[in-house]
Amino acid sequence: MQARLRYMRWAAAAAATLGLGATAAAADRVLINPFHDPFEQVTRAAGACPAPQPPSYTEHDMHLAEHHRVEQGNSCYLAGRCRYSSSFDYDAGIARALSARLRAAPQLRGSSVWILVQGRFVQLQGCVRDSAQARAAEAIARATPDVQAVLPELRVGARGHLPYTPASAPR
Repeated sequence: MQARLRYMRWAAAAAATLGLGATAAAADRVLINPFHDPFEQVTRAAGACPAPQPPSYTEHDMHLAEHHRVEQGNSCYLAGRCRYSSSFDYDAGIARALSARLRAAPQLRGSSVWILVQGRFVQLQGCVRDSAQARAAEAIARATPDVQAVLPELRVGARGHLPYTPASAPR
């Protein structure tokens, strides 16, 4: 009986160890945009502007983000600030409206801008000619219905520091 109990403990420990190893290996795999957040380039005129890295997560990070996203999505509705039960339910509509508005804006000619929409938060990434173009893009995004916040990450001019991670950077 004791030998069988020792074997069962050993088998359980081995299974747990193997399971943890598999989980750790899976956690290293990078998933590109697993939540299907709207991410697209809306203007394309600044030739030397590096594309931003799309939203990406390891499997481990994705599981951590899931809890936050559920909490953030539901708290908006429970507080009476959202008509949808999740703030992420707005994202596709915001992206459609904002893309059209940014593409149609004459003041953004000569820019390369990408948008990422996550939970009613809009990130503007890319390159603009001058600070007036950056302010115009931000104003258009802020005026888009259902947008809660705008996070501008726009490089002004052809050179200088990129305020976002480029797609060419290692993950």
